Amino acid sequence: MSASAREAASDYSKGIAPHPRDFATSHGLLAAVALAGAVLLVAAELSPLYTVVVGALETERRSVSGGSSHGYALVLVALAAAAMAFGALRGARGAALALVALGAVVLLVALAIDAPKTRRSSGLPEAVAFADARARAGSGLSLELAGGAAVLLAGALMLALGAPRPLARGSRDG
Repeated sequence: MSASAREAASDYSKGIAPHPRDFATSHGLLAAVALAGAVLLVAAELSPLYTVVVGALETERRSVSGGSSHGYALVLVALAAAAMAFGALRGARGAALALVALGAVVLLVALAIDAPKTRRSSGLPEAVAFADARARAGSGLSLELAGGAAVLLAGALMLALGAPRPLARGSRDG
């Protein structure tokens, strides 16, 4: 008996490892969409969520970034989404389901918590000195919504497509 007989006869028993050519498949494109969504979430944390403006000329008084609003939690969500995108690319159904859940959480935070902050006028510290102080939505909210939607949509479509088919033997070679 030779030593090579102990090894797996096929690479399929070891799982499907991502390969650059995998991104040309529908699962690969959806994984790229999920990764783009994760990048948008990081950008949302670094961008202004809302700006407090005063007067008819909308003079800016201060700006609040997404990260300072919720403690950079979306960076952790983005890292988890990136990891799940690679897992879903390998065919893990749970990873695709996790993408859906992560995207839904981001959209819930954006619509239920962050969006109301971008429309308020009372309760702002500037409202004490300026009667016409109000918050105006910044680019961070749009990035947050787009990132959450991309992650959710990519995960949902990966679930709908099912597991990727393994490539034919030898098709990954040079």
